[in-house]
Amino acid sequence: MANQGVSILSDLFRKEQTKMTAVLCRHFSLKDLDIVEDIIAETFLRAAEIWPQNGIPENPSAWLYTVAKNITKDGFRKKTSETKNLKNIINLNSEELPEISFEESLITDSKLAMIFAVCENSISPKSRVCLSLQILCGFSVEEIGFALHSNKEAIKKILFRAREQLRQSNFEIKNLTIDEIQLRMDSVLLTIYLLFNEGYSSKTKDSVIRLDLIKQAMNLGLSLMETELTKTPELLALMSLFCFQASRLDARTNDHGSVVIFAEQDKSKWDQELIQKGNEYFLEAFSPTSRSRYHYEAAIAYWHTQEESLEKWKYILSIYDSFLEIYSSPSVILNRIFAYSKVNGKTKALEEVKNYSDYKNRDYHSLLGYLYSNSKNDLASMHYQKAIQLTKSSKEILLLEKKIKELM
Repeated sequence: MANQGVSILSDLFRKEQTKMTAVLCRHFSLKDLDIVEDIIAETFLRAAEIWPQNGIPENPSAWLYTVAKNITKDGFRKKTSETKNLKNIINLNSEELPEISFEESLITDSKLAMIFAVCENSISPKSRVCLSLQILCGFSVEEIGFALHSNKEAIKKILFRAREQLRQSNFEIKNLTIDEIQLRMDSVLLTIYLLFNEGYSSKTKDSVIRLDLIKQAMNLGLSLMETELTKTPELLALMSLFCFQASRLDARTNDHGSVVIFAEQDKSKWDQELIQKGNEYFLEAFSPTSRSRYHYEAAIAYWHTQEESLEKWKYILSIYDSFLEIYSSPSVILNRIFAYSKVNGKTKALEEVKNYSDYKNRDYHSLLGYLYSNSKNDLASMHYQKAIQLTKSSKEILLLEKKIKELM
């Protein structure tokens, strides 16, 4: 029972902590996020103390929300130094604490409002994304590092400086002007994009797919679609990408939870309704002036829904060539080389790799493992082994080990 309780609490913390943060900050317009984090930490501490004795509640999430509300109310009433005088940092004119609601629609609205608030202009673009991923998406420092292709120490420094800036600013969740929304939109979209990516292909968890993060990202995107001001071509392209990617979720793992590579997926499991929705969003997103990363990625994802053929890979390679003109990242470079191998063969693709090296990147070694397979299996095996050393996900490790066995 104790081990089960710890596991459930761990899962709930990842799932519910971000909801609590958004709702509490939305209700109180807190300038000091540490207070909210203290309330949430106290909530989960009480669960860790009570559940092993009394058993896990029938509705654990509802139990946590109720306790969080009570802790907040107690702190508000006591106004002691021990609770850091909650009322002094809560922008309220009334002596009464307003009712706190954790309804799903309010949670989504609160998270969206909070992301726009955190993405304020005084904070650098990278810091905005880091803050949003940590505070509102529940990402660890390690997960943020993976998402942004950066190391843990660099991310820690960025987060420390950004939180200090947030404390010193007149931080509050408020109705933004049209100009403020437009200025922050790029950071908001990037945050939602990275949230979906971590859910779709987690590199730091035992589960390769995290449906909770995928659902969060898609709900936030759909919320932005409801307002013409935020329903931009970039958002439509991003939602198109989400639909194309999510359409393959059921085929990405087998009955044992192991990863199924794209070429071996059961295409009958692909969700055709999501693919059709992705097509609709992409057509609506098309504009002669729109050339965002999301347009390119959605176009590539569209071609991945089509039947296997040389012509298909020629189109994908062409898109990657254009994509690199506006956005050069390790993932784009490596994926472009993979597409190049599909069109021109592995030998010629190895010539392309000579112009690029990223020895600390798991995907770099995984690609080399693929390119060397069947011609130089010893080198292929070596690179797969290096990829394993750089991989945190146990499911990914199993897939890489399977590739090594196939070489033998």
